[in-house]
Amino acid sequence: MTTTKTTTKTRRTPDQIVADLEAKIASVKARAIAKEAKAKPEGQALITAIRALDKATRVATEASNEEVATALDAARATLAPALIELGLRLPEPRAPKRRRAKAGQAA
Repeated sequence: MTTTKTTTKTRRTPDQIVADLEAKIASVKARAIAKEAKAKPEGQALITAIRALDKATRVATEASNEEVATALDAARATLAPALIELGLRLPEPRAPKRRRAKAGQAA
């Protein structure tokens, strides 16, 4: 004897559907603005500078030079409002690159 499980689906109202689509449209518009800002020379320069600061901070931290790392973090914080004003988000600091382990070896 087989038993069937009945499930009920909750349907969205037209207002909920419209709200979801409007949120999606706003997201697409924000991405388009960010793409245009990245194409501008000042946007590219700011992103490059922040990534360079992130790399320098990582190196300073690995070398246990906390004074330099703190100064670099302060410099990054100074550039952040200019980047946000252009409509871009701050890039996340990248993790250091690591070599992959060979297929037969454990990490």
